[in-house]
Amino acid sequence: MTRTVLAAALAVVLAGALAAAAPAHTTSPAARRALTVNVVDMEFQPRSVSIGLGSSVIWRFRDGVPHTTTSNQGFWNSGNKSAGQTYVRAFTSAGRFAYFCKLHPHMTGSVAVPMRRSGTATAGWTLRWSTKAGGSDRNFDVQVRRPGTSTWATFRTNTTRATAFFNPPRSGTYRFRARTGNTSNGSHSGWSAVLTATIR
Repeated sequence: MTRTVLAAALAVVLAGALAAAAPAHTTSPAARRALTVNVVDMEFQPRSVSIGLGSSVIWRFRDGVPHTTTSNQGFWNSGNKSAGQTYVRAFTSAGRFAYFCKLHPHMTGSVAVPMRRSGTATAGWTLRWSTKAGGSDRNFDVQVRRPGTSTWATFRTNTTRATAFFNPPRSGTYRFRARTGNTSNGSHSGWSAVLTATIR
């Protein structure tokens, strides 16, 4: 009986030592949230991508000639990049962001970034269209489509706030969309995909 107990205890100690010595296999949050677009064969592959709010896109340049990734609305410009180089951008606000290659304008792409929500149908929702507040060069427009209507109405215009709480007295399913404004040149991204929020 004593030998059995000692053997079991020794097995536990050895297992713990092995676990401590083993390398930890973890993936950083940044790596989990990054999506890759390859710039190859005179194309952006894939041409259109959808990522979560706050996620990043990595453009990997693989062609033998230089290219750029340049926002249509002036949100970013990678500059000329050659084979083996990369460009990374975090998308911190909602919208549909079109881009192209300045050296080869027929090369186009887009990045779709949705809104987020948190809460419940009975207690209300916190709507988020940006991971951070806007500033001197960024603001946001948010529209709502109320139950029983087919038209969009203003929810927020030119706001620099990143969120808003929503809990109206009328129940039903509400729909929202947002876009990001570049106040340095007066342009806007396209509208984000529709986010639904049900109120009971």
